[in-house]
Amino acid sequence: MKNFDAIFNPKSIAIIGASKTEGKVGYSIMKNLMSFDGKLYPVNPKYDEISGLKCYKSVLDIDDEIDLAIVVVPAQAVPKVMEECGEKGVKGAVIISAGFSEVGNYELEEEVKKIIKKYNIATIGPNCLGIMNTYRNLNTTFGKLFPNKGNISIISQSGAVLTAILDISPLLNLGFSKIVSIGNKIDVQESDLMEYLMTDETTEVVVLYIEGLKDKRFLSVAKKLSKVKPIIALKSGRTEEGAKAASSHTGSLAGSDEIYSAAFREGGILRADTFEELVNLMHIFSTQPLMKFNEIGIVTNAGGFGVMAADMCKKYGVKLANFEEKTKEKLKEKLPKTATISNPLDIIGDADTERYKNAVSTLMEDKNVSGLLVILTPQEMTKPLEVAEEIVKLKEYYRENGIKKPIVTSFVGGASIKGAKSYLRKNGIPSYITPEAGIEALSYLYKYSKMKTKEDWDEYLEKIRKEFEEIKDNNKETIEKLFTNLNEYTAKKFLKLHGIPVPKGYIAKNKEEAIRYAKELGSRLVMKIVSPDILHKSDAGCVIINPQDVGKAYETIINNAKRYFEDHGIDGVIEGVLIEEFVDGLEIIVGGKRDEIFGPVVMTGLGGVFVEVLKDVSFGIYPITKEYAHEMLKELKSYKILEGVRGRPKRDIKSIVDLIVKLGVMMELYDEIKEIDMNPVFVKEDGKGCCVGDALIILKK
Repeated sequence: MKNFDAIFNPKSIAIIGASKTEGKVGYSIMKNLMSFDGKLYPVNPKYDEISGLKCYKSVLDIDDEIDLAIVVVPAQAVPKVMEECGEKGVKGAVIISAGFSEVGNYELEEEVKKIIKKYNIATIGPNCLGIMNTYRNLNTTFGKLFPNKGNISIISQSGAVLTAILDISPLLNLGFSKIVSIGNKIDVQESDLMEYLMTDETTEVVVLYIEGLKDKRFLSVAKKLSKVKPIIALKSGRTEEGAKAASSHTGSLAGSDEIYSAAFREGGILRADTFEELVNLMHIFSTQPLMKFNEIGIVTNAGGFGVMAADMCKKYGVKLANFEEKTKEKLKEKLPKTATISNPLDIIGDADTERYKNAVSTLMEDKNVSGLLVILTPQEMTKPLEVAEEIVKLKEYYRENGIKKPIVTSFVGGASIKGAKSYLRKNGIPSYITPEAGIEALSYLYKYSKMKTKEDWDEYLEKIRKEFEEIKDNNKETIEKLFTNLNEYTAKKFLKLHGIPVPKGYIAKNKEEAIRYAKELGSRLVMKIVSPDILHKSDAGCVIINPQDVGKAYETIINNAKRYFEDHGIDGVIEGVLIEEFVDGLEIIVGGKRDEIFGPVVMTGLGGVFVEVLKDVSFGIYPITKEYAHEMLKELKSYKILEGVRGRPKRDIKSIVDLIVKLGVMMELYDEIKEIDMNPVFVKEDGKGCCVGDALIILKK
C-alpha cells in the first residue's frame, strides 16, 4: 500500500508555489493550511516570507524532513519540482497544477510519472483541487469551504463536484472524514484510496465520482471494501456526448455505461443515477442503520401520499410489512376509530404530535417492520416542528435501547414545514420533498445489506471451472488448431468441446459434398458461407434455410460471396459452405468480451427487435454464479417472454443460465479470446435445452 499516512497525516508540509498575491491558487492554499496543526514551509523564490513564515527558494533548502509537498507551479516546472522533492526524500505529493493529459500534454505527464516512480512518491493529481482530512484540520485545496467532521469520505475526479457537495452539506448536516480530488490519476488510483479507507476508523461511507477508470484493481478492491463499508458511486459520461466531455475534461476514456453498471453491481457498489440521488444516498447511509429485511412501515396523515408511497414500493422492490397482531391492538387503542389499521397507516388529517408519537413508537417495536417512512402534510392542527422533535427523541430512545431501524421522513410542503425539515436533517434523519424519494432511499439500505452477503462463487461455478481446466489441459493441440483457423464451423467445434450444444454440421468444399451431407442430415437444413472475411452472412446473401435444391443453393451462396468481395473491394477467402441441421426456438444472444479494466464481461438479451431496436440487454462481470446469471436474465424487460406469456410456452431458462456461467468461465480461462458472439442461440421449451445457431470467436491480435 502507498504511503497515505504522509498524505493524510503529515507532520510537515511544503507548499511549492505558495503566494502572497490574493486571487492566486498558491495564496488560497496557503491561507487554507494556516489552521493545520503541523509544520508549514512555503516555497517560492520570489519571497522571503509568507504569512509570517520563512519562505524557501527550493524544497532542498528546508532544514527539516518533509512528509507532504503541495505543488502549485506552472505545468512545465513540475518535473524539476518533483525531481527536487525526490532528492529531498518527500514521501507524498499533491500536484494541483493543470496542463497535462487533460489538454493533450501526454509527454509532460509521462515525464512527471517517471520521476515519481523513480523516487516512490505517493502522488495525487495533477489537475486536482487537493485533499482534506477534517480530523487534522488539513485543507490543501484552493476551495472556500471546509466541512464538519463526520463519517463520509469522498474520492472525486471533479473538483467542482466536491465543492458543490461541500456547499450543500451544511443544509443536511453532513460530516466528512477524507476528501480527495484525484485529478488525472498519474499515480494514486481509486483502488489505492479505497484500500486505505477500508481500515480508516473515521470513514464509514465511501463516495466516488467517476468519469472514467484506468485502474485494473478497482473491482477486486471494491468487493473487499463493500463487505465492510457502503460505496456510493456517481458515474458520468453515460452517453456518447458525455463520454467525449469526460475525455477532454480529465484525459480519461469513459467505457461502456452498461459495463460500468455491471461492474458496480459485481463490486457491491450502489450506483446513483443523478447528483441529487448521490446526495440523498450520502445522507441516508451516513445517518441510518441498514434494513435487515425488506419490509417497511409507512405512517401518514394524508391517504393520497400514502398510496403514492405504496406505489413506489413495487418500483423499488420494497414490501409493505404485515403488522403483528399486538401492533394492531395497540394502534386500535391509540388511534381514532376512523383510522384504518393497515399499511400504509393513515392516522387521519387531523393527526397531532401525540398521534404521530404513538404511531411511530408502535411500529418501531413491531418485529415485522424493518424500516419506517413518516409522511406529514401541513394541516391546521399539525405542528410540524413538534412532530419532528418527537421523531428525533424516538430515534435516540430506540437506538439507546438496541432497536436500530432506519427512519426517513417526507414532510411535504413549503414554508410551513421548512423549519421542521431542517431540524430533522440536522439531527440525523433524512427528510425528502416527496414520499417516493423516501421509499427509494430505504430500498438502497436493504439493497446494500443484501449485497454484503452476496457470494462470488458457488459449487456449480467451481465445478465448471475444474471441468474446463481439464478440457483445456487435455486438448491443447486441438484447441490450438481450431484457433489458427477460426470461422463459424471451428468456433462451434470449440464450443462443443466444452459441452455447449451446437447443431450437427459439415463443411462442403464443392456441390457434390453439399448434396451428400444434406442427405445425411435430413430435409430441414441451413446452408451458410464459411469465410473469415464475411462476418454478417445474411447481409451478404450467404444464408439459405431449407433449400429446395441443395446443389443450386450451394452455387448461389458461393456466387453471392464472390459478389460481396467484389462490391467491397476485398481479396476474400472462401473455405466452403456449412451444411447444418435446422434448429428452431426462441432466439436470444449470449456474448462475451474482454474489458480493459474489468476483465471478462458476459452479455445476454433476446434476439431480433429486442436487441436491434430496444437495446434490451444485460451485462455481467466474471465470476458469474448461477444466481448472478439468473439475475442478469431477470433484468431484461423481455424476461416475461422467457417465462411464457399469452399462451406462449415457457422456455428452458436453466439452459440459458448454464450457458452464461460457462461462457464466463471460458472467457476467464482463455486469455487469448477477445470476443465470443453466440447469435442466435435457440432456446427450446422448458426442459428441452438450447442450441447455438451461429458463433463467432475473435482472438486478440
